[in-house]
Amino acid sequence: MNDENNFDAGDDRIDKVSLYMETLKARMAPEQYDVLAQAVHETAHLIAEGGEGIFGAGDDRSTFTPEVQREYTAVLAILLTGRMDHRVVEMPGPDGSPGFAVVEASAADDPAKLEEIRENLHRWVAERKAVDTELDGIARASGLEEPNSD
Repeated sequence: MNDENNFDAGDDRIDKVSLYMETLKARMAPEQYDVLAQAVHETAHLIAEGGEGIFGAGDDRSTFTPEVQREYTAVLAILLTGRMDHRVVEMPGPDGSPGFAVVEASAADDPAKLEEIRENLHRWVAERKAVDTELDGIARASGLEEPNSD
């Protein structure tokens, strides 16, 4: 059994997340840190309970700034992988929308590798969009979609 992929090593992961959160507390604005800490707490609770849920930034989306999103992504990577040697890089969507990707440090320093990751991501998004469009068409054709009440 590969212990690296075993989530029972949760104590080590929590220790690493706690260490990273302490460094963030020292360098982030308090209001940003509070938003991040709440998001991490809610996410850890969902994972611990094995439950599903919708995670949102509440009514004021301006508090979940790009910096908070970036750090949230880094914390999730630590929590899920148990590793701290990853890097978070900007990875815009096909439409130019902002986004981040978690990559190995060697990939983060390799422009060709980042471009390959970006192309694969964009290809996956396009394929997913095509499938969603096809499924929507099937649902409409079979009468499964509820009529729009507008």
